[in-house]
Amino acid sequence: MASELRNRLVLATILGATLFGAPDLSISDAQAADAADTAETSVPLAASDRTKLRMTVYPGNLTMIAEQRQASLMAGRQTLKIMDLPETLIDDSLLIGADKNANLHLITTTEPTAPRGGYALLQQFIGKDVKIRRDDDLISATLVALDGQALVKTADGIEYVPTQNIVMPALPDDYTTRPSLDATIRTSATTDHVSLAYLIGGISWQTAYVGHYDSKTGTLDLGARARIVNNSGGDIENANLQLIAGDPNQNSPRPMAKAMRTEMLMSASADSMGGQADRSKFENLHVYGPYNGLNMKNGDAVTLPLLDNRQIKVQREMTFYGNTSIYYSGKGTSQDFIRPELQLTIENDGGADKQSPWPAGQIRIYANDTDGIATFLGEDQINLTPAGQKAHLTLGQASDITGSRHVVSYDRQARKNLPDEVAATLEWTLKNSGPRDETVMVEETLPANWKIIDENNPHQNLEAGQVKWQITLPAGKETTLRWSVHSDE
Repeated sequence: MASELRNRLVLATILGATLFGAPDLSISDAQAADAADTAETSVPLAASDRTKLRMTVYPGNLTMIAEQRQASLMAGRQTLKIMDLPETLIDDSLLIGADKNANLHLITTTEPTAPRGGYALLQQFIGKDVKIRRDDDLISATLVALDGQALVKTADGIEYVPTQNIVMPALPDDYTTRPSLDATIRTSATTDHVSLAYLIGGISWQTAYVGHYDSKTGTLDLGARARIVNNSGGDIENANLQLIAGDPNQNSPRPMAKAMRTEMLMSASADSMGGQADRSKFENLHVYGPYNGLNMKNGDAVTLPLLDNRQIKVQREMTFYGNTSIYYSGKGTSQDFIRPELQLTIENDGGADKQSPWPAGQIRIYANDTDGIATFLGEDQINLTPAGQKAHLTLGQASDITGSRHVVSYDRQARKNLPDEVAATLEWTLKNSGPRDETVMVEETLPANWKIIDENNPHQNLEAGQVKWQITLPAGKETTLRWSVHSDE
């Protein structure tokens, strides 16, 4: 576990209660423990002793685990051997408690020295007899040192061999594949369980949206699923799951963020693992779930329903985008066969409670063709979208609408001690080859200090230097947009 497990229980004294079903626990300073006591009783806490497990998965590959393990604790001083902790346990995040009547005091924590991993295991055999695999033979040797490779002594002398060729005679009795630690505690009364809360990495989730677009009704049938991936190094069994959406601030090394501390303390006072969490307790974060009975092997990915399908009104737009370079290029410069970007704009109605955001995620949009068969239109990324806000989805380029853009006239006059004076006329030729009338947008970004002095269609000002025209294109027709610009001092 390296040194990351040191001081894992530094925050234990702030845990207010049992993590799943008791009133707040008042834990005094660890110095109040009777130093004269001796920790003769050792109580193992394995994964098999777990009776309750709740996972809260945050953005950014961060998960809070709250669990309860069965244990027979007598009054007095004893050592808890907490085993089978996740490999991705985050330093200084573990809290420990028991029911209030037990009056648990944390005294010390110790990281066991049992080796974990192949290289650490080999270190235990330095100076001892091993075997070396050579082709189909096993050669007796003594392991002298490890330095990337293994330095060994055989009957033939000293040599380096790859570590994977070393055959160990047996595993040490204290060998473990999972992190563990010893926590020396003192209780004033008996109790039948211990509660733990800690942060881990390796479990992540993301939102996958699926939308079915109906162009005739101008609606999008939108639903969402959550995809959870377990790369924590351990299995998950019968867990209660909550998903958090939002943008929590995280540093490296990670502190226990305020919202996460809040949830840990909420876990300490919760009557059960079920029920919807109170969003007001999570400040800028939003909770989805709970999902009960989650089982995942390490490496598994599970997809769960996130948002119920709903019909959303769609604003459909096709937009041509120009660039500034053409304004400096001179007469005759042109761009042919330009296709506009097809964009759908939808607004989050907040769902059943009118306040649920759309978590950030990928959206794939489909539509039925003339035969009623679903066809993939395109995909985009949705940013976190609060209730009442809009999301803009770019599906790709329209197939029936094309355009060309060229410089009709261009005049440049040199000026002493000033930039050249430029006047130009530009033109878009827009064609609709489709079976229905369409409305398109043309957006241009003008160079600094340039102004539109004439146009055959009124423009709208957007941001500084950006203008937009709205053009109606009848089915099977061609339309021209022309405007003139002049550089301004």
